[in-house]
Amino acid sequence: MGTDNNEIGDAERRTRFVELLNESQSRLFGFLYAHVLNMADAEDLNQQVAMVLWTKFDQFEPGTDFGAWAMRVADFTIKNFLRGKRRSKVCFSDEVMQRIVDHHVTTPAEQVARRNVALRGCLQKIKPDDRSLLEKCYGTSASIKEIARGEGRSAGAVYTALNRIRRALLACIQRSTGAEATV
Repeated sequence: MGTDNNEIGDAERRTRFVELLNESQSRLFGFLYAHVLNMADAEDLNQQVAMVLWTKFDQFEPGTDFGAWAMRVADFTIKNFLRGKRRSKVCFSDEVMQRIVDHHVTTPAEQVARRNVALRGCLQKIKPDDRSLLEKCYGTSASIKEIARGEGRSAGAVYTALNRIRRALLACIQRSTGAEATV
């Protein structure tokens, strides 16, 4: 009977591992390929990383970012691979490699936090009339038609103004964070 419980636990553990690995697979493979610039090497490294992740899965803390953990494992795997291949034409210093890792390991929550800080700064830079329109549209339960009536313009004009303001805010956020923000 105890064996059945262990088998169920192992099956759940394997399933969870596969789910987590699949969620981060494209980012992980892109990271590997960006370092070796060779599809065959990237595929080999991808398999090595998956094996290491599985053998060390007991060390992964549930509730933390699996993708970030996987990227750290990939980083060590890449460093070992490149050490063995020093004859390669392009070798990055450990400092450059660490910068690349740090850039790719940023969690979605950290990215959102950076964008929110940038958004607050960008909102302070727009015209007071534009900020007022945003507050009316997003800070109240009024419809666009009601806001347009209160502003003395058409709903189409309000939509056009909102699109212009959104594009300006997006450009400001991109400049502030030094990255491409998504709409």
